[in-house]
Amino acid sequence: MEEPEGRGTNGEAEERPEGQDEHERANGSLGESATNEGSTEEADLEEDLPEDGEGSGEEFTERDDLPSRLEAKDRHIRELYDELTAVRLAVDEAGAKVEARELRVRDLEDERELLKERLRGFEEEERKRRRWREGQDRRVARLEREIERREESIRNLEDLLEERENERVAHDREAQDLAARKDAALGDALRRVEGLERDLEEREEMVAGLTATIESMRAEMDLEYELRRRVAGPANRLRAGIDLFNDSEQLQEVTSISKSLGQPEVRAVLEEEGAEPAVILTFTWSDVTWRAYAANPSLAVQEPRVYQTGAGEDLSGVHREPSNAHVGPGGRVVLGL
Repeated sequence: MEEPEGRGTNGEAEERPEGQDEHERANGSLGESATNEGSTEEADLEEDLPEDGEGSGEEFTERDDLPSRLEAKDRHIRELYDELTAVRLAVDEAGAKVEARELRVRDLEDERELLKERLRGFEEEERKRRRWREGQDRRVARLEREIERREESIRNLEDLLEERENERVAHDREAQDLAARKDAALGDALRRVEGLERDLEEREEMVAGLTATIESMRAEMDLEYELRRRVAGPANRLRAGIDLFNDSEQLQEVTSISKSLGQPEVRAVLEEEGAEPAVILTFTWSDVTWRAYAANPSLAVQEPRVYQTGAGEDLSGVHREPSNAHVGPGGRVVLGL
């Protein structure tokens, strides 16, 4: 029995990733050893057959058991080939996952650079605000020094009032004017300080809002990455398209026809065109009728994501390919035979 050549989901030869040749050679050796073992046992069975002249009853019994033993050995060899196919599929899926992780790492690094650039912008803006606050502090300090000088002038005027009683009224009026100007300057300084405090509070609220927005965007990106990972790779995309079809109303139509005509043959393939191809499911009920549906699991596709693409009663012009799926318990489509 010859081993079937490895095929991809669309029936084309799959590209084997690096490092897999050695594993496949080992699996091929396993198949050859199983075949050689079956041939050896067949030879042993032929040698064990009784020679002419021995009891005819035992000879017929041995010959009757020989086909069943050969059939059991063939089943064992087929099971080994099935296990080899499953191992190859697992290796292909592992390679696709590694490529998806590397792409995700590159996307995260690009996002980190963008966030660093935005952070540098925020730091530059904060430095500008700090320089502005320092300028305000210097102005307040100058005002305070001016106030101190004015207070010194007031003390000097008070001394003059003591010396010059005759000029007391004029000196008192001047002192009141100076005091009023001092209060006005203090009021202006206090209002400026209050404005600076309000501006600082607004900036802090803005930073908190931006932080919450960043966390929300990260959560959305994680969810989108998980959904895209589920439909990455031909095999995963086939499974995602079949799951989408099983949750649609078209499954009820297939179930209804199956009640009358029996279980159909199911073929699931990907469209050959498009960056995100849809999954085409073709159901054939003997030589009676057929139905074809498209299911696209991509996130950007608008409804309807599952729809009928073809149907007919005449199968003469329909190109029928081997089934790679079946209708399982509960009427749901399952990938594999």
